[in-house]
Amino acid sequence: MRGRLRRDAARARWAGAEYVHDEADRAREKARVAEGLGRAVYGRRRALGISQAELACRAGMSQPQVSRLELGGGMPTLAVLARLARALDASFALTFDGGEPCVVFEPLAGPALADPDPADPASAHPAPPAVRAGTQWHMTIAESGAKAGTGAWRCS
Repeated sequence: MRGRLRRDAARARWAGAEYVHDEADRAREKARVAEGLGRAVYGRRRALGISQAELACRAGMSQPQVSRLELGGGMPTLAVLARLARALDASFALTFDGGEPCVVFEPLAGPALADPDPADPASAHPAPPAVRAGTQWHMTIAESGAKAGTGAWRCS
């Protein structure tokens, strides 16, 4: 009886260690994705030459939220990623090449978002970029502007 109790206790410890190991792996993976996302947001924001406050205004976030995101401090929802992609005038891609996460904000084709030209109705609704074929999933944001259909950024 005593041997069976030891064996059962050893199995419970082993199963618990495996569970902790899996949780630790998941936490490390989440941290790698969050860090990659932060670097991608930072790089695209710097390429556009805008401040964290401007990006926050465009994406409907606060400046501290943008700062925390750029530092890899969290995983935003898909809705927030969609707003960020619009605010960064980019398409968003998350891939796992070789098991490592890769986050990219690719600039949309054409000029950067600006106030629409009243003489050119097409400027209010630019065409969305094509989604690339292959094994990667791309989330492309077709609407432009802070409000659907406006094509303009209005931050105060």
